[in-house]
Amino acid sequence: QAGGGGGGGGGGGGGGGGGGGLGAAAERAARLTALLREAEAVVRQSVPELRWLLRHPLWLPVPLAPLCKALQWESAEVAYLLLAALTDQRVLLHSRDPLVAFSAASALRCLLAPLEYSGVFIPFLPAGLMPLEDARTLLFDCSTPYLIACETLLVARLGAVPDVAVVADLDRGAVHKAPSTEWFSARAPPVLSLCTELAACMGDCIRFRQSGVQVACLRFVVDVLNLGSGFLASSRAPADDAARRQLALLRTFADDVTSRCRAKGLGADALASLQRARLQSEGAILADVCDVALASAGEARAERLTADGGAWHRGGQDNWAAGLLGDAAPHAGGLAAQLAGGGEPAPVCRQLRHVYASQSFRQWWLQPSRTRSPDRLQWMEFRAKGIDLSEYVRENRDSLAVLEQSVSQRIHDLLAKASVDGVERAAPQEGDPYRREGLDK
Repeated sequence: QAGGGGGGGGGGGGGGGGGGGLGAAAERAARLTALLREAEAVVRQSVPELRWLLRHPLWLPVPLAPLCKALQWESAEVAYLLLAALTDQRVLLHSRDPLVAFSAASALRCLLAPLEYSGVFIPFLPAGLMPLEDARTLLFDCSTPYLIACETLLVARLGAVPDVAVVADLDRGAVHKAPSTEWFSARAPPVLSLCTELAACMGDCIRFRQSGVQVACLRFVVDVLNLGSGFLASSRAPADDAARRQLALLRTFADDVTSRCRAKGLGADALASLQRARLQSEGAILADVCDVALASAGEARAERLTADGGAWHRGGQDNWAAGLLGDAAPHAGGLAAQLAGGGEPAPVCRQLRHVYASQSFRQWWLQPSRTRSPDRLQWMEFRAKGIDLSEYVRENRDSLAVLEQSVSQRIHDLLAKASVDGVERAAPQEGDPYRREGLDK
């Protein structure tokens, strides 16, 4: 009985110690709860700034250097991935480093501005997030465009990559080009202008200028979208001229219909519906206009070649075929001479038609109130208004940085206060892939 009593007493003492431990844990939990409530209040106070940051198309939540470095500073590869994302391709980026994969996918999405990515966007897909068969279905059988970054481990487990997708191995700097992107050419307009501007600011890690890359991509996308003063308007290629004439004819017809409806006393709601239908039809047929223009220009070129090369053609059919391919030079009016130095320029609509057929372009085209807001119109008319796009981006970047720093400072002040009050942040464990500088953002 005495021993039992002693044991009971010891048990009572242990119970008291346990009670003390529970009390300390409860106190820590109470302090942590208070901290989280204060953090929630700070975030709520920052909602207008955060919303403005997240919606601003020039805000870069991640640096662009990881993407460019992973592609070995090759401007043509950056341009290819940008065009792939712009033209509804399935794009898969993978790396052994989760931060590199996440940063590359997020950066690529940001470079589409002022367009917004309309496909499935997963900035990072961990290898163990879903069963392997579900991951296979997502990457191989998805019928919609996607931009997904994942771990190389997931690709290894799958044993293959989708043949129809654009796949970038960010560890080796290798890009597998999808069969549906055979039209892409870094040496033809308008992509040539993008590659040239990118090469000037990303030759290597020393020469890399993030603002230059952002401006180059922004200028390219704006010139694609701006039919009045962009690539299509400034090209001298016969096919592009044919596309402009067809587009002008369609707009004249649409203006005439609108004027007749207004003259008949059509109400404001009906006119607004008519305007939406006009925008929808114009955006939907723009790619077809380019196709028709390319076909008509090709027929006209073939007729000129036949007419100009008659005497040369009589020298032998093999010579004529070789000249068609550019291996032999006919006289001044032939195709090879045109394709060489002083000939017809290559049409921009050959590559632009794929952008005009994309979902991102059509969504942008059909939402004038959102996509043609005053700040975005500044970009669209930067040439007509004499705006230096580089300076404009720099000023916006500085303003965004000040706002971002203001929000971040509130959070850091709260964490500093919490440390003084006895609530400490847990240090990342060794080997944690997210233990990297800059992830506080």
